[in-house]
Amino acid sequence: MSKPIYINVFLNDKFSDITEAMYQKRDQISQETGRNAPPYLSNNKFIPQETITLRANQQYQVSFWFNEKEGKRSASISIKESEGDYQGGGGYRKSSGKDYKAKSIGEDTSVFGQSKDDEIPF
Repeated sequence: MSKPIYINVFLNDKFSDITEAMYQKRDQISQETGRNAPPYLSNNKFIPQETITLRANQQYQVSFWFNEKEGKRSASISIKESEGDYQGGGGYRKSSGKDYKAKSIGEDTSVFGQSKDDEIPF
């Protein structure tokens, strides 16, 4: 069995109250059971639909999303190669005009809607 690969993601201050509650719950479970708390989210049956390759020393954007569609809730992790000069908050590229439309893929159907260029959408 291969060792897991861990990717650090950074917490958004806009969710600090919820984040604090999550850490308190984790600590409570650990104290009650005497063991580490289980992962909050997991998928032991994930099957990639294509080969996934991450290259060493390459910069990537890693994002974590909560989704809801037709009353079903889920969470997603997005990983994509970074491109160009990133100036937006959280590593998101600030784009405008035809450059933005050319790179846009479909409508954002997440619960977050269309985010502003200077806001992190999670």
